[in-house]
Amino acid sequence: MRKIVILISTLLFCISSQISGSPRDTVIFQTGSDTLRAIEQFVKKPHSPHKATVMAMVLPGSGQVYNGQWWKVPILYGGIAADIYGITWNQKHFKQYREAYVEWVRYINALAENPDTPYPENPAWDKIPKSFDVKTDPYFQQDAGRNWFKNTLNNRKNNFKRNRDLCYIIMAAIYAVNIIDATVYAHFYDFEIDEDLSFRIQPTSSYSPLCGGTVGLTLTFNF
Repeated sequence: MRKIVILISTLLFCISSQISGSPRDTVIFQTGSDTLRAIEQFVKKPHSPHKATVMAMVLPGSGQVYNGQWWKVPILYGGIAADIYGITWNQKHFKQYREAYVEWVRYINALAENPDTPYPENPAWDKIPKSFDVKTDPYFQQDAGRNWFKNTLNNRKNNFKRNRDLCYIIMAAIYAVNIIDATVYAHFYDFEIDEDLSFRIQPTSSYSPLCGGTVGLTLTFNF
């Protein structure tokens, strides 16, 4: 209400000045325009870095939208989608190799107690793509082959787990960069830079009774 009253008063003042035919009409009208611009700046809410930060924390990308940087949103969510795919893919293979490793260890332990233990039906390690057949290859009928396969399954399992955890770290980094980017740009949102970004070099000279005449260069930056 206070803002509306100020605006109406300013408009009435400008109109009455025009009707009176005062020789200072132009100056008064210019003063009224300056006042209107001041009121507009007062009514307009300033760009808030705090708001941009909160929005980016609640919904990634919304802080960039608030800052007017729409083009960053597809890049942000493209990175998130790719990272989610990496997490899902590594988690799937980690579970496959973990199950195969557990069943294989259980099987070779049973063979150590009873060499006549039958080969399991449809074991988890047979579902994993490989270039050899554990059931028919003579190498895996020996302890060396069995231990090698156990170590291979364990290493693959650990690799997929490590890659999955790395994807989680990358996701946290993307989230943090999203917040930092929105906050930093919001601080510079109202920062204006002159279009004339240049510098000029020109010679200068001066005279002093003590030092005499001197000649030098002046470097001037415009920004």
